Amino acid sequence: IYPPVDVPARLEKCPKEGFFLTASRLVPYKNTRAIVEAFRDLPNDRLLVAGRGPEMERLRAIATPNVTFLGFIEDSHLQRLMSTANAFVFAAEEDFGIVVVEAQGRGTPVIAYGKGGARETVVADGPRPTGLFFDIPEAGAIAAAVEEFKARKAEFTPENCHANAR
Repeated sequence: IYPPVDVPARLEKCPKEGFFLTASRLVPYKNTRAIVEAFRDLPNDRLLVAGRGPEMERLRAIATPNVTFLGFIEDSHLQRLMSTANAFVFAAEEDFGIVVVEAQGRGTPVIAYGKGGARETVVADGPRPTGLFFDIPEAGAIAAAVEEFKARKAEFTPENCHANAR
């Protein structure tokens, strides 16, 4: 049985603001380090990192200027960021991954590690995709997935993301 996820009944249309987003507790198993490292190879793309935890200072030390750490943010602010991000990047292997469904519920596609619950909640194939997967949670694979997403961006609609989350 899936856990409950806060998905709005109606999709609020928001313009995308040209950044990528990740949000989690900053602990090693979430693989946020690999996401931050990936954006070193994507200097023209902006990454916002929401969350705090014991890895914060290590992540800041390796980050390039295109990565911004937001620390802890209120749910309403996170929901707004999810609505306006180009895509949500998720590199953890979770049983479910509530945040992946929350992002889609806000109309935002997901670039996710292709293991665990994300495999059940992100649609990568077919006529109405809601995201895509990378095979290993390493910087190179994540950067390649972001590049693929940008090349295919028009395929991922807010309406399909929201409908899938519902």
